Amino acid sequence: MLRLIRRPAYPGELNHELVWPAASVAGAVFAWGWFLAGLRLPPCVFMRLTGLPCLGCGGTRCARNLVQLDFIPAFLHHPGFFLVVTLATLWTIYSAVFWLRRDTLRLRFFVEPGKARRVRVTFFLLLAVHWAWQCYYLTR
Repeated sequence: MLRLIRRPAYPGELNHELVWPAASVAGAVFAWGWFLAGLRLPPCVFMRLTGLPCLGCGGTRCARNLVQLDFIPAFLHHPGFFLVVTLATLWTIYSAVFWLRRDTLRLRFFVEPGKARRVRVTFFLLLAVHWAWQCYYLTR
């Protein structure tokens, strides 16, 4: 269904081994500066209107726990953000190895023809489960 493959870059293809690690590091530096300056985030409009957390609620607490290396509380506050940060870290390490080895084959996801709908449905089901967890954990 969904596989990781190694293949050469297509002409004009986005250089994922350069763009995403740079974006991850820039985001981490921005967040670090924001926290260091003592700035606060605006209140969540979705939570104010509905009483339920949005898909981003808990992300700041997750980030603060990750900085303090408290992994279990970080995961409990926002499993999705925890997963994104973990994958971004792994991708940055892969990219560094890719550039140091001067590799010509790039690691990419491949969705088998005819299976894309199943991948999308699975993604949205996981998103719904994630939101249900946030509604349970962040409102108790």
